[in-house]
Amino acid sequence: MATLLQHRTRLLTRGIPALVILVLPLLGTVASSPATFLDAFLTAVDGTAITASDIALARALGLLGFHPSDDPITMADVERAVDARLVEGEAARMGIRPTSEEAEEAWRAAADRVGDMLALTGWLASTGLEEAWAKRMIEADLRWRRFIDLRFRAFVFVSETDVAQALGPGPHPAELRERTRRALEAETTNRELAEWLADARRRASIRYAWRGERAILLPFPMPPASGHAAEKPG
Repeated sequence: MATLLQHRTRLLTRGIPALVILVLPLLGTVASSPATFLDAFLTAVDGTAITASDIALARALGLLGFHPSDDPITMADVERAVDARLVEGEAARMGIRPTSEEAEEAWRAAADRVGDMLALTGWLASTGLEEAWAKRMIEADLRWRRFIDLRFRAFVFVSETDVAQALGPGPHPAELRERTRRALEAETTNRELAEWLADARRRASIRYAWRGERAILLPFPMPPASGHAAEKPG
């Protein structure tokens, strides 16, 4: 039997111009009974496709700015995936690569977010998702985060005057001042990232196969213990 990843690869190399729903075999189902896996080609960024399974996997593992949710996929999810792909692609072009140690640490952190390593590998097996696919997405998340750190966050400077203006007159605890500083840093980072993304979108080839005309359900369930919030990049 072909693996889910092989089915998906065949879809993504065809350059399909309209929404496509795939019925794929699920691996590792209870008692080896037949099951179906519904996937959808949603958009392509510079020739790289984004599918419903990409978004579902990012949600499940708390990657690329996504957080665990069983809700149907929306256009907001698609646009977030497009932005993440633009950032991650630029990071790859710049030669930003995680070390093997960083990738392994991120893999363990992803396992912690769904419970533990046994829970993660068990969930991947039960849904027919290959571990290699999940690890590639984790590496993409590391490139995405590193690019934002190096290109934007590293150049943000929040002065004491900025903090004082944000808090207003009067004395304020050091802890509150520090939280305010971090919030201002995140605000500036996110604003500059948004400006970069607007320009990147103008330069990129983005082809939508779906624009929210119908509900796109998740192609597989979230891990049972995936309710832990993932850390936001900004």
